[in-house]
Amino acid sequence: MKYFVTNDQRTSTAYHEFFKGRWDEKSFWRKESIYLFDDELVNHKGFYHALCQAVPGYDPYEMVEVTKENWKAVRECIPEDDTESIELYEEADAWAKEAFKELTCFTILGL
Repeated sequence: MKYFVTNDQRTSTAYHEFFKGRWDEKSFWRKESIYLFDDELVNHKGFYHALCQAVPGYDPYEMVEVTKENWKAVRECIPEDDTESIELYEEADAWAKEAFKELTCFTILGL
């Protein structure tokens, strides 16, 4: 992966965890999750702003559930000329599609 890492690839705790399903309010750093380093989020403003627009209550310092409909809307909010943000989304989209096969949402756990 270019933008996200797995748990064993993390080098610090400055990651946004994309957690499959509803967060259980106690588990962190799960092997099923993917992780976006905070600098990647900051450097890809199109993706960040799309999350803010499409996911009600999104805050990079909190946790928020993302439904399939929210996730599709994120892509629609990324400007077409922001190819890196689109690539970032598509990398996560492969993971999200698998999650949505068995679950109704995923949770983004902020910093």
